Amino acid sequence: MNINASASKAQVVITGAGPTGLMLAAELRLGGVDVVVVERRASGTVGESRAPGINARSVEILTQRGLGAKFLRLGKVLPGVLFSGIPMAPQDLDPEWPSAMILPQHQTERILTAHAVELGARFEWSTSVVDLRQDDRGVEVTVAGPSGPGTIHADYLVGADGGHSAVRRLCEVPFPGDDPVSWWVVGDVALDFPPDGRGVFGRNERIGTYQISRAEPGWFRLSLMRATPPVDRTAPVTLDELREVMRDGLGTDYGLSGARWMSRFSDGFRQITQYRQGRVFLAGDAGHTHSPIGGQGLNLGIQDAVNLGWKLAAVVNGTAPDALLDTYHQERHPIAATVLELTKAQTALIKPGAQNDALRAVVSEMLAVPETCLHLSGILSGLDLRYPLGDVHPLLGRRMPNLTLSTDQGATEVFDLLRSARPLLINFGADGLAATPPAWADRVDYIQAELPASSWHLPVFGEVPACDAVFVRPDGYIAWVNPAGMSLAYDTLVAALKQWVGHTRRGAITA
Repeated sequence: MNINASASKAQVVITGAGPTGLMLAAELRLGGVDVVVVERRASGTVGESRAPGINARSVEILTQRGLGAKFLRLGKVLPGVLFSGIPMAPQDLDPEWPSAMILPQHQTERILTAHAVELGARFEWSTSVVDLRQDDRGVEVTVAGPSGPGTIHADYLVGADGGHSAVRRLCEVPFPGDDPVSWWVVGDVALDFPPDGRGVFGRNERIGTYQISRAEPGWFRLSLMRATPPVDRTAPVTLDELREVMRDGLGTDYGLSGARWMSRFSDGFRQITQYRQGRVFLAGDAGHTHSPIGGQGLNLGIQDAVNLGWKLAAVVNGTAPDALLDTYHQERHPIAATVLELTKAQTALIKPGAQNDALRAVVSEMLAVPETCLHLSGILSGLDLRYPLGDVHPLLGRRMPNLTLSTDQGATEVFDLLRSARPLLINFGADGLAATPPAWADRVDYIQAELPASSWHLPVFGEVPACDAVFVRPDGYIAWVNPAGMSLAYDTLVAALKQWVGHTRRGAITA
């Protein structure tokens, strides 16, 4: 597409080709939406670890889209969960706890870019959004690229352009929160004399908890607090600054000889008040910024994208009402608010001082209590998430486990059935449910399977009663349940389909 001073069209424009924007582009393409990704950089992230932590729920989501094996082949599976650097081992309490992993962000972006391109997403690199206007018919996005200025006319715009989001600024969205009081430097560095030869995760009275860990062959991930604030916190980090901060806080720079990426972060925390602004949406760091302690940013963004993608595709395609898009804010805003509060606590615990040392000791003891370990590990891993979809059954609103199903076509796993990002109705033996109700037959996949067990195990929650049938949204969350042994609640199934799929008969949309 050549924007050069001429109008272009797309059903959805996404600004930002980070993990959030890339995941959303792929989700929209699975829904058949024409999508253009606008990215100010000339290419994706190159040689940066940046946001390497991929939590257990994100690994599950990637597996649902057929990408899990690629990530696990390249990444390093984590043996546990860290709370401000304090290890927790939920797998010791629950052997079925799914794995999290570490993978440098440049590799994550490479996989997701290839995935989006394969599905047909279009990209405009070296292109920035400079203005936008919207009305009840669409959004006019003014951009500046290598060929000059141009305009893209779209049905919707999604700002996935990071903590300094241009889309957020142009929409004048309130962004309340806490101003920073402390700063850290971070980067991928080359060290001639790394501590212990392999790196270290340490703590001292001057800068608190610090990290020097091997990111990839030849490169170490460095993260440590500045003992004094930076003179200019907006200035790029330099090697000289890294040496100064290391010597000041650690007494040595361990032979720092180079860096492929350097940055800084702070303990500022902010979240927008509304994720939806008419036909404009904000996702990932564009909607919530916080310190990276705890590794939640990338995971929140990927899960924002998967929540929004199928909903936006259904509305763009005219098979669901506009009100469906309001549930994006309703569901995702509280999740990020909870994570931000937990991240504040973790960030406070990494700071130096005798009082914080004492608090860390107390917290370490608390984290050894099984109930506390499972509760906090559940939040950090994303496995405890429950959307407010009702209380008829404990599975409602929770993640569908990756059960191995026995069908007439052989054994299959639930996650394999979600690869196309379509709604899924699974019948484990409910009488009178031989297929998807006719009005939704073209929109909702149906499978008949044997009931795997009388109860299902969910990490964090333990054993929950099994069901005779479930309706699973494209993002993998259960939106309708027919409890085992109960007569088919056909009316509640129809209500769930109306709410989440919207299409009742050809050409008709219900609110």
